[in-house]
Amino acid sequence: MSCYFQLAEEDVWNPSNSVAQIFLGQADVLSRSLGEQTGLGPIIEDECEIDFSQFVRFTNSLVKSYQDSNNRSFRSLLSGVIAVSLVLIERGGGAVESITPEYAEMWAELRANHAKSMPTG
Repeated sequence: MSCYFQLAEEDVWNPSNSVAQIFLGQADVLSRSLGEQTGLGPIIEDECEIDFSQFVRFTNSLVKSYQDSNNRSFRSLLSGVIAVSLVLIERGGGAVESITPEYAEMWAELRANHAKSMPTG
């Protein structure tokens, strides 16, 4: 079984159900920590609808929090959710404005590496 993450009826990611639930759970915890809505809907009939503008705001908050911190454990916990989120935003035609020049190459490489293993359907 798998779950389709969708942007306006377009499938942007099709992970297994367990991976989808882990991603949503991690995003939910980070959402509460940052006080920012994720933009990720619940899984309904193996589909998760993404509110793109809200999701981009959430990801911007994650990226900014990562870049503003020097705590390795905190950064490690954020990096997986950020990597997946960057791929989804790229596939939706968006951009993350909070990426600073000194981190741009790192985020681009992380996004590219993750995109290879994130099927769309």
